[in-house]
Amino acid sequence: MDFPARILPRIEKATFDVSVVHFLLMFGYKIFSLYYPLFLISIGLSVIKVGWVYLLIYGTIAIAAIGANFWIHKINPAKAAAAGIFGYGVYALLMLCNTGIAVFYAAQILLGISAALWLVSLKSIIIGSRPENYNQSFGWFYSAPEYASALAPAIGGLVIYKFGFAGVFALSVLIQFINGFYAYFKLRNINIAGVETPGFSPKPQAFNLKKLKENYQMIFRSLKKDKITSFALAVIFIALILGGIYRPYFVLFLKDLNYTQNEIIGFFSLLSLIFIPLSWIAIKFIGRISSYKNISFGVLADGIIFIIIGLWSNFINLTGVFALLLVDSIAGLMVGSGKSGMMAKKFAEFKEEASTIDTIIVTLGPAIGGIIGGIAISKIGFGATFFWGGLTVLIFAFAFWLFLKKHSQ
Repeated sequence: MDFPARILPRIEKATFDVSVVHFLLMFGYKIFSLYYPLFLISIGLSVIKVGWVYLLIYGTIAIAAIGANFWIHKINPAKAAAAGIFGYGVYALLMLCNTGIAVFYAAQILLGISAALWLVSLKSIIIGSRPENYNQSFGWFYSAPEYASALAPAIGGLVIYKFGFAGVFALSVLIQFINGFYAYFKLRNINIAGVETPGFSPKPQAFNLKKLKENYQMIFRSLKKDKITSFALAVIFIALILGGIYRPYFVLFLKDLNYTQNEIIGFFSLLSLIFIPLSWIAIKFIGRISSYKNISFGVLADGIIFIIIGLWSNFINLTGVFALLLVDSIAGLMVGSGKSGMMAKKFAEFKEEASTIDTIIVTLGPAIGGIIGGIAISKIGFGATFFWGGLTVLIFAFAFWLFLKKHSQ
């Protein structure tokens, strides 16, 4: 869909369709996910156990991504994506039914498997559509959750206020089931050029585990020779660990600063609303510079922001936190787009494997960060945890910037 370039960055048809599915999926998830740490605390889990729950979810995604990769070779990726989205609906249904601790933990595993299916599938569809600018296409893809965040937290907070968590889980079930059907029927006819072709359906490939192993070996041999890409992935992984510390605990951090639930709802809703127009400018910028520069600038900003939050956590007001997180959202968009664009451009021939490696990195980092964050916050508090996490990221980001500058000369 070619919007006028002066108004919005260019978005191709396949990228648009995938991003809409991503938006609906995240809308159905984010109506409760922002408050999920509060839900976990309300059912009796400690801060450390909150970290273990996120480790279970993200760890499962990382492990299940390989299986999703193999399955997608065998079937239409739209089927795998739809299956993952339906899995999110079943997860919300299990949370709604509240059937006990064993089912609760089984549901987290289901959520991880479901996420692996749709993440690998949707990314492989974008890569397979061969967009003109991978960074820009993934910029749109990674913006979709933020667009969902503009409305979802406020709606979710209102539903929780009126009906409790049961109400928001029920609404999520409805949204995910509708989106599952929409995703399958909308994406199943996208061909290799990213064009929706009636009657077109990718044929299952003659593919086996030996071929899968060979594909990964070719990718890793290439990464071994390409020191810049390998260093970039290492730096991104460190930054994602910081993201895993931030994501589950930032709402608890704001609550610890004595902000009310309504203030937190308004905070994140306004943050996402302002992010929307800024993201359009950012996506244009992302498309004009290299993947490596996107990664370098984004990770550097990420580290600096969390050092500031950590140092002034006891003094900074909500306006200051708002400004810092707005910049961090843009930085995160640059890192995510640069990472996926780098992998897609370098390994377009192995789109499923590239999507799988991308997915493993983007989930294993937060999985580790979630448990590190739970332990660290329990021992040294929010401020010190954010400070040391940000400082670690900044050191690695600066080293990568120097390395990139040296090798670009």
